[in-house]
Amino acid sequence: MKKFSAALAAVFACASIPCTAMVFAVNEGATYRVSEADIQQKYKPVADDLSKLLGQKVTIVSVPEYKTMAEGLAAGRYDLAYIHPSHVALNGMAANGYQLVALTKGFTDYRAHFLVRADSPVRALADLKSKKVGIPSPDSITSVLARTTLRESLKEGAETVAYVPTRYQDAIPFMVEHGLVDVGVTGSDAVAKAWTAAGGKIAFSSKTVPVKLLLAAKQVKADELAAMQGYFVGLDQSDKGRRTLETIEKKGFVSFDGEALTAVNRWIATGVK
Repeated sequence: MKKFSAALAAVFACASIPCTAMVFAVNEGATYRVSEADIQQKYKPVADDLSKLLGQKVTIVSVPEYKTMAEGLAAGRYDLAYIHPSHVALNGMAANGYQLVALTKGFTDYRAHFLVRADSPVRALADLKSKKVGIPSPDSITSVLARTTLRESLKEGAETVAYVPTRYQDAIPFMVEHGLVDVGVTGSDAVAKAWTAAGGKIAFSSKTVPVKLLLAAKQVKADELAAMQGYFVGLDQSDKGRRTLETIEKKGFVSFDGEALTAVNRWIATGVK
């Protein structure tokens, strides 16, 4: 009798929301301390809203590793993907047919800051030839921007730069302060601000790129894509939506022409290993 009741409940559940679930993969960045449990909890309100909007269950999957995210995009494993690093997201669009849903407010002008000590002789990018440069995880967008910037500026001289990686961005100032590297690179404005407040300097910064891109798979239908775009861009227009944004710690989302990101993809790809 219990087995029959469970089966009957499953039938009714599938009648109200189709049992084919959409997979929403989330990556908040590999160089910040965010647990998988945090991601699951944070994005539950979004998954619930999308399930009602699209008429099918949406499940949140935390994908903290960039390589795993890239492989999932290539295999078409995710219906939706929220991706911190530009190079992974833009390649997913260019190579795997993913469509841009929206960009994240406050993250459309991400850049890499090159930190030096106050007594550092480094004044220009040319001064970094044969120097040690501290970077976060080598496959992070911050490190990609650092390599792209130096390859563009130093040309052949870029091969003389020695990159010293560390797992998290908040370790970069320590490396610079204690002379472990000549320059440290961070994409965190908060880290850069704290560094200058303590007497350090920002020698220069990279060009800006958007990070935290929201993508939909190529099999997502045009009406579903439009519905999702309307949902995310409209979140900051209602009290309920603003509460959802607070939960996921975002200011909001903005629409953007995905094709306009092609040039950005070509530029940063030069720094992707």
